[in-house]
Amino acid sequence: MTTMAVGVSAAVVLTGLGGAAHAQAPLTGPAEALRSQLAENRGVTMSEVTTWWEVGDKVSYRKKIRAEFGKGMVTATDIRDVPSTDVPEPAPRFLTFKGRRYCQGWICPAPEGKTWVLSSEKEKIRPFLESGGIDLANPDTLRAVLATAEARHAGGVYDGTRTTVYRGTLTFGELYKVSPAFRDQHGGKAPTGKYAKKELSWRLWLGRDQLVRRVRTSWPERLGQRLITNLRDARLTGWGAKTDIAVPSDDETAGRDDWRDSPA
Repeated sequence: MTTMAVGVSAAVVLTGLGGAAHAQAPLTGPAEALRSQLAENRGVTMSEVTTWWEVGDKVSYRKKIRAEFGKGMVTATDIRDVPSTDVPEPAPRFLTFKGRRYCQGWICPAPEGKTWVLSSEKEKIRPFLESGGIDLANPDTLRAVLATAEARHAGGVYDGTRTTVYRGTLTFGELYKVSPAFRDQHGGKAPTGKYAKKELSWRLWLGRDQLVRRVRTSWPERLGQRLITNLRDARLTGWGAKTDIAVPSDDETAGRDDWRDSPA
């Protein structure tokens, strides 16, 4: 796999009488720019479209994600499915904190008088900001993925900033090693065999401030004789916005088993 270095060198500008050269301080790299955003009660919003298609058939659905940061990590996420012909109402919504996940909507109907259901309570539960398995709030993951870039070019304007788009590929086995979110999705069990060699094609759009504004991933999946293409396209806006995702109170939350007996 051919790779290219991703970084920003010091710029040299000519200023003053006689055109004296002065070296400007180097701009912050993508991993460092991300790390600076992971501050208490700050966050970002992401809109993601997931599409599966094969010959003659195509299914898509949308999600809106808010992520809250603190102490160098994601501390909470609020994920909402957007109602559509493929997503019935009330659309599912999930709040995830370390050790706990709450849900509401048709997938986990709450009993009368309750708004939320505590759907899962396990020590290993953690909130992530991810798309296509790429952990977008992990500086080490971002650095490792960009290290596999094969090309870059101008990427247009997103979230009010001109971007540069980087593209490349990496295998599921490689992604498992560098992305905590991907490892979590696989229950901590590393991909093996042909699955580990499956390639994820990725594109990342970085703004002038080196923050990710868009990420697009795709990978093939064969089910018997069917070949399905998976595509995720996510756009991130409002880096650094003040964010407060509150834990539902006990009064408005049903227990983990209470929803099972409530009407769907």
